[in-house]
Amino acid sequence: MAFVNSQSTRVLYGANAIASTIKSASPTFNANMIDVTTLADTSKAFVPGINEWTLSIDGVFDNTTGTGSVLDQMTSPLSATTTVPASVAVAGFTVGNPVWLIPAKEITYEVKAQVENAVEYSLALGAASAPDLGYSLADLAAVSATANGTSVDTGAATTTGWVAHLHITAVSGTTPSLTAVVQQSTNNSTWTTLGSFTAATAIGSQVITGTGSAARYLRIQWTVSGTTPSFTVQASAGTY
Repeated sequence: MAFVNSQSTRVLYGANAIASTIKSASPTFNANMIDVTTLADTSKAFVPGINEWTLSIDGVFDNTTGTGSVLDQMTSPLSATTTVPASVAVAGFTVGNPVWLIPAKEITYEVKAQVENAVEYSLALGAASAPDLGYSLADLAAVSATANGTSVDTGAATTTGWVAHLHITAVSGTTPSLTAVVQQSTNNSTWTTLGSFTAATAIGSQVITGTGSAARYLRIQWTVSGTTPSFTVQASAGTY
């Protein structure tokens, strides 16, 4: 068995690493079963209905303002048309750890002030489409030079499509630029491009998807340029 201390859990929502503000994170996956029991039945009968995926977060309110702050990241996607990548790693983002990749739409954001208590908040997110269980390809850390990430063995190749998340929480340097490429390999030796994120020059988050095949082994490749560039970044990928 591989039990996990909840202190290890990390959550990335858009460009924010919010584990330092949250007290709980609850990814919930519900299969709605429709009751079709009739008078002629001797026991309950059900048929599958619509599946529902949600992410509920409770935390301590951070009053910092400004572009890219936690408050900004929580309030700016409130439009129902905005989808923000959320990555939840219950054991942390160490390379190879499992990560839920959720295309999140914000349902509610509630700030609660109570006597003799810290100001807290609750965030409810719904999935715009089915989440995927993937693997961390890079822990959240500073990247300052072109490099290849550590390879991850996903166990098997797939032909049913793939998805990858990129979160950039901090950027510094003069004219910094980072291009992240998800690479694949059948033998953990020869690598080809599976998908490329758009070159990034500022904090933000991205999602890329593909409908084709993905090989058994995956890794991330960074290409970094600029004067003393530094990007605090995390990446994950999974298959459908």
